[in-house]
Amino acid sequence: MLKLNLKIFSSLLTLALLYTSSQVFGQSLDSTALREGSWALQFGIASNFTFTTFQGSSFAAKYQLSEKNAIRGGIMFYGNTNDGTNSLSGTAADTGAGTASTSNSYGTANVAVVVQYLWYLNPSGPVHFYCGLGPAIAYNYYNNTTDNAYLYSTNSRSYWERVKYVSKTIQWGGGAAGIVGVEWFASHWLSLHAMYNETIQYQWRSTVSNQDRSIPDLPNYVPYHLDNTGTSKGWYFSSPLVSFGLNVYL
Repeated sequence: MLKLNLKIFSSLLTLALLYTSSQVFGQSLDSTALREGSWALQFGIASNFTFTTFQGSSFAAKYQLSEKNAIRGGIMFYGNTNDGTNSLSGTAADTGAGTASTSNSYGTANVAVVVQYLWYLNPSGPVHFYCGLGPAIAYNYYNNTTDNAYLYSTNSRSYWERVKYVSKTIQWGGGAAGIVGVEWFASHWLSLHAMYNETIQYQWRSTVSNQDRSIPDLPNYVPYHLDNTGTSKGWYFSSPLVSFGLNVYL
């Protein structure tokens, strides 16, 4: 069951009150921004009134084909890398084990693109209801490499076991995203929107990993190598809460 939090409900209530007051007091704010050839930058607003992603996008833009139709596109991209090293020392079986080094590194990359065709149901007046539909594509990449050391001991000596693990995951997703929303113009160049969106995607994921274990200082130890590969695929349905945002018309 979808839960609408208090701040989102307050935003929708504010839009309703603004619309009601404009009707009662006879205000006539013409939304001339909804004309052929106009552009708008779209930003999401979080509950604490800070900017956030808009329908999964870092930013979005909208182009008006006419007062009743528009095309909007959004792109989200995120990437991160990290590398680290450590030094371990220990003692076991009354024998100094010396030191061993460890390392780890990982990287991620995520890209999502959404393009939608919008229909404005009532292009005149300060408040506009609209709906939209279009393709949604996503790509995710993740890799992780760790080289660890573990201290073991026998009755006469201690030793380090080295374990190296490498993993890589690639995921693709393709489908459609639909929206239903309302937009209120505070001025000819600035508007607020409340929007509900649904996304359905077919996702394919491939994972490859391998592991190596060795004990260089232990006689007669036989190192071993393990490979693991796998794929998964299926349909994914996303139904987020209502989002709140800002549109700046150029």
